[in-house]
Amino acid sequence: MAGQVVSNRPTSLFEFELVEGDSGDSSTIIASSSQINPWIDPATIKLRHRIGRGPFGDVWLATHHSNTEDYEYHEVAIKMLHPVKEDNIRDVLSKLDNLLSRCQGLENICWLHGLSIISKRICIVMKFYEGSVGDKMARYKGGKLPLTDVLRYGADLAQGIMDLHAKDILILNLKPFNFLLNENDRAILGDIGIPYVLLGVSLTNTEMTQRLGTPNYMGPEQWEPEIRGPISFETDSWGFGCSIVEMLTGILPWSGKSVNEMHNLVVKKQEKPHIPSGLPPAVENVIIGCFEYDFRSRPLMADILHAFKRYWFYILFSLLTKMFLLRL
Repeated sequence: MAGQVVSNRPTSLFEFELVEGDSGDSSTIIASSSQINPWIDPATIKLRHRIGRGPFGDVWLATHHSNTEDYEYHEVAIKMLHPVKEDNIRDVLSKLDNLLSRCQGLENICWLHGLSIISKRICIVMKFYEGSVGDKMARYKGGKLPLTDVLRYGADLAQGIMDLHAKDILILNLKPFNFLLNENDRAILGDIGIPYVLLGVSLTNTEMTQRLGTPNYMGPEQWEPEIRGPISFETDSWGFGCSIVEMLTGILPWSGKSVNEMHNLVVKKQEKPHIPSGLPPAVENVIIGCFEYDFRSRPLMADILHAFKRYWFYILFSLLTKMFLLRL
């Protein structure tokens, strides 16, 4: 459980130019770069309607039009970041380009198509998934998922987080609505570390508070990283623990509390979310460990993955055994 600290990764350099669109519409900016791969022409994207909103931007359902042999158009999701100051666009695009290139081919990560700029806002174009773990929770009474689903999804997510950590990528925004479900009902990560990319970046709206995550899921060191940091791989363990507790109870961590109250509870009083009883011992132990105030005492994702996989396979084996006996 030794603390592993991740430093800011160097950004790749590329030529960057902002030019007005041919229509003269100042709300559309086209960025040309030979080194952003792939760069998606904003003229090929048609926004349909907004399907989500978060602390770092909005999510839109859109269609991506193309005249290639593979397809003419298909549905995509667009993560449209809050506007950043023009002086920072080059840096943010470079960081995201570097991030996307390191995420390619990872099984438990959302499929990323590329980057674009629409209405002067940086956009991440990704595969559209029909729903999320948060959506599935909303369909259950009390918002609670069955333990079997929590263990199965938890193992999927721990694997995805561990794969990103192996690439020196911190997510810092783990929560059920960022856990997408694919066509096989497997959980995948829908956020690839946007809070870390935007750390220290000036936004055009000075009234918007820049935070290193979503307050309900933030560990102590996320609130004031320059004082209580550094940010580490184990910082994601706290967010993972909060998400699992919410999946088990249907209750948002620190529900009903203001941001200042959450800061006071987590940072000053060192309180922890309530963990429900009845969990498998190894799973309960790693979740308890996720809420250690000192990040160096928290479990790494490899420890969490081992505990979740162990009991998920045990439950699966028990169910198969019962089905076999019933047929005898």
